[in-house]
Amino acid sequence: MRNKELRKYFFEKKFFFFVFLIFFFVSCQKNKELESVHIQRFEQALFSANKSKDIDKYLFSIEEQYAPMFATSLKNTEYLNVVKEFIKDKEMNNAYNIVKTQYPDLKKLEEELSIALYEIKQIKQDSIKPKIYTLMIGPAEYSQAFQNRILVYPEFSAISLDIYSIEKLSNHPYYKTIPQYMYSALGKENIASHYVNTYLKEITFRDTPLQSLNPEATLLDCIIEEGKYLYATQIILPEKSLNYILDYTKEQMQWVEKNEANIWSYIIENQLLYNKDRTKYLHLIAPGPSTKNIANSPARIGNYIGYKIVYSYMEENSITIDSLFHTYDSQLILQQSKYKPKKQ
Repeated sequence: MRNKELRKYFFEKKFFFFVFLIFFFVSCQKNKELESVHIQRFEQALFSANKSKDIDKYLFSIEEQYAPMFATSLKNTEYLNVVKEFIKDKEMNNAYNIVKTQYPDLKKLEEELSIALYEIKQIKQDSIKPKIYTLMIGPAEYSQAFQNRILVYPEFSAISLDIYSIEKLSNHPYYKTIPQYMYSALGKENIASHYVNTYLKEITFRDTPLQSLNPEATLLDCIIEEGKYLYATQIILPEKSLNYILDYTKEQMQWVEKNEANIWSYIIENQLLYNKDRTKYLHLIAPGPSTKNIANSPARIGNYIGYKIVYSYMEENSITIDSLFHTYDSQLILQQSKYKPKKQ
């Protein structure tokens, strides 16, 4: 091999090796930033007390590790007795066995949340990684159970695995009050998107005023707001199918996609878009088995339109997700989205 060819050969080899080193370094840095999530199984630790000869001693031994999951100190005798009744209850043990079968491990969820928390940090650098626990919420009025199925605070977050096992618990006496229409939004595949959505509302954009709490909010305000969270959740979880982000079955997803133009026409023709009377448009954004007055429809079809408007807005405008959430003028977002659904 001549000197010129030899130099070229070694240059190419060294260049390849240099590129490999860069790739390796960047990959390591990204993996380091991911800080893999470890979910602590509080329900497993709690019900393991039944195997102990001294339940009180066992509960005190896990109190420090799972402190956020206990309502108060176990030194409170009355509260300690409540906890013991909960873990000794026959029906709760039956429910726990079902949950244990449904979730033998949480590896996939841990991977999803590791990626999600990394992506959230790219949106806002001061994002935090709270400790994550799983638990069982147990007997509760269904709306309260549904509302509290995922809790996110700066210090910790909690996921109620019994609520996300509802199809298997549908005949259980403690869970029978949860309406069947909610089942499609309470499966394994819904946990990550619900966690991200809650995290964005409670942590990332906690200082953003919620239009859903504003009595003067129009339908447009409400659906644009929800559209922002749906859009951001989809960006953070790109591998997750859109129907899971929207809490729809595949059939419901097909329906809203096929009828998008009809939904929009219904809103415009009934002069609902800028209406401030929530009683007039609540049926378009409220949970339920379907949308009132619209045959064969799923619920929350207004939120789907909000998502589509926000999606169009982000396609038309080169802005960050952080800027999106700090654009409060819903009319401006609609105008600049150039949203105009086509009839199929």
